[in-house]
Amino acid sequence: MNDPGALWFARRVAADGLRCTLLPTELLSFARRRSHRLGGHRSGDPHTVIELTDGAVVDTADVTGVLNRTVAPPADAWRHAPAQEREYATAELHAFSLSWLAGLRCPVRNRPTPQCLAGPVPDPLRCWAAARAAGLDCAPVRLGTDHPWTSVDAVPAGAGRALPRPTRAVRAVCLDGHVVTPDVPPKVAAAVPALCAAVGADRALIGVDFLVDGDHWRYAGLSPLPDLRAGGDDLYRPLLTALGQR
Repeated sequence: MNDPGALWFARRVAADGLRCTLLPTELLSFARRRSHRLGGHRSGDPHTVIELTDGAVVDTADVTGVLNRTVAPPADAWRHAPAQEREYATAELHAFSLSWLAGLRCPVRNRPTPQCLAGPVPDPLRCWAAARAAGLDCAPVRLGTDHPWTSVDAVPAGAGRALPRPTRAVRAVCLDGHVVTPDVPPKVAAAVPALCAAVGADRALIGVDFLVDGDHWRYAGLSPLPDLRAGGDDLYRPLLTALGQR
């Protein structure tokens, strides 16, 4: 599992004596059984049951909170299949993952979107416009046929190249629209809630990228996968509360 931040959070939860199950896509890829029903459960809510290779069963009726860090659908079991079958299976598993994660009735950070299973990742230019409207200074963006901006991480990198002098990159951790990373200037932090609300990330755990030159902070992008360790104790307890653990 290549997510040190998620491992850090899970260990903190376990140390507090709370139940926590890690479900990396590598494990979900080889599930023995997947059942997903949009109706028919006694509660009337969507109901998903996933049986893992070790016999463990994930039943969404028993899940009390979910921190979603799903980057890609659980398609590893198909990686050696012919390309046509692999693409079909990946598309089906993407639809399955989107539906069962979106159908959870417990607290979730982050609910998937069709564009990204890990949560809200609006078009970079839409984020740029929202950041400027929120009052953030924005790094310049240069678009062209040689810079398609297909990756969220390409945006801050491209913005950095457009600046006239070297800067340092900072990814501020934001939970439900509020910055929890220390040392972010108050004026910058105060503008983030409006940005998050404008792009549908006001009930999500995201990273907001900045390019910093001295005291000058320029908005440079948004990511659904911040490093949870960067938030430390300022993130841990509020995140537990957001997931329904008090």
